[in-house]
Amino acid sequence: MSTQQVADSSRPGLVVSPQAPLFTTFIAIVLGTSLLEFNEFLFPPKLASIQFWALLAPYYGAFSSWFGTVTMSRGRPFKDTFLSRLWLLSGVLVIISLLALMYLATRAADSFLLYMWGWVFPFLFWELTYIFRYLDTRLPEPIGLCTLFTSIAIVVAIVYTILVSAFIHIPDIANWVFIFVAFATIVSFRQLLRVRHAWQPVPVEQN
Repeated sequence: MSTQQVADSSRPGLVVSPQAPLFTTFIAIVLGTSLLEFNEFLFPPKLASIQFWALLAPYYGAFSSWFGTVTMSRGRPFKDTFLSRLWLLSGVLVIISLLALMYLATRAADSFLLYMWGWVFPFLFWELTYIFRYLDTRLPEPIGLCTLFTSIAIVVAIVYTILVSAFIHIPDIANWVFIFVAFATIVSFRQLLRVRHAWQPVPVEQN
């Protein structure tokens, strides 16, 4: 007997469930509305603005989460159970927390500490999503990977909090460093999901 990594198209996934239109429509409305609301910070790209780079990170997280969820859900079983509703709700809360981050990003020059702590919440909601989905489907989920990046987000926020407590005025270069740390963290997390787990086909046995 041998095993292969192949997609099991016989099992209905989230993308063909009755909840899929509501889930994807909600994300589309949130992202579309936010682009209209924050367009003055994004178009044209203001490469010298800290608000632009602060916005770019949650937008990357939101769009990659959307595409990742749709791709990952193909071939994964979906049942309309209490647990499945919980992990869908957690996924919605991820998008809402990223929207809140976008709002904080536009005020990064004045409330950068809130922006750094804001990154903890999407990782926490991602973790809840994976835990509920694992309990619902009993398929492998990247819980350990998400725990690692949640810890990184918390540590980075604590370090910035210590800097704020130690210095009356934080140098601009420090804020730029933390902006790119946040950006690198979300990009690394989403790419590792894509390469190692979430966007890979579901393993099934074949004789």
